[in-house]
Amino acid sequence: MPLVTISIVSHGDANKIERLLTSLQSHELDTKRFQIVLTDNLEKELPEFDPSPWASLNILRNSTPLGFAQNHNNAFQLAQGEWFAIINPDLVFEQSVFGKLLDRLQADWNMILAPYIVDKSGQVQDSFRRLPTPLELIWRRLPGYKFEALEPDRDGLVHPDWIAGMFLFMSHETYRKLGGMDARYRLYFEDVDFCTRARLAGIKVLVDTHLHIRHDAQRSSRKRFYYLLLHTQSAWRFFSSPVYRQARMRI
Repeated sequence: MPLVTISIVSHGDANKIERLLTSLQSHELDTKRFQIVLTDNLEKELPEFDPSPWASLNILRNSTPLGFAQNHNNAFQLAQGEWFAIINPDLVFEQSVFGKLLDRLQADWNMILAPYIVDKSGQVQDSFRRLPTPLELIWRRLPGYKFEALEPDRDGLVHPDWIAGMFLFMSHETYRKLGGMDARYRLYFEDVDFCTRARLAGIKVLVDTHLHIRHDAQRSSRKRFYYLLLHTQSAWRFFSSPVYRQARMRI
């Protein structure tokens, strides 16, 4: 099997990463096809994980915390795999995911893929959407708002405009071609911008509903003013960008 590089960024998430890696070992048959790149955004928070189950395991330790986009761009510089995955530390594998995603990518590498993201009860989370608008961001915070998942096609594939950065899987060439993520976004909207630039470049963005992975959502921007401020700043950057204007013109 081809080598897959997995990039994971930690902000005090050592226990979650241990759980994530254990679940990955439990459900993927050949762990030697995975290169793991861990980024310790707090410099000395992560322990030295056992590298023996993997093709290799690298830990990047930041003396100064960096943004989501910059961290994954830095991890990509170490990527040896033909395929590149961005994964949040608070995910848990409950089935084999990479084998079937790889089958799709090997048939057509010109895409970015993700499985369904579900919560502990199995409910599909809002990890994929249409192109956002400023009005929609306000509407999503009003009482009574409910996420309604986009319908899949006959092959079980959803065709959203963007996928949340908690799980993004693509070829090494796709990430390189797009120039990685825009490091001017520090925590929010870098995934929206990345997927939007991908679609403008003719790269498909797809969610495979036959596969799922569990995620415990934190919703930090709804709980702390600092994260709400970052969310607002990133939204303003995206909605005022040429990328957003070009995407709106294609609707």
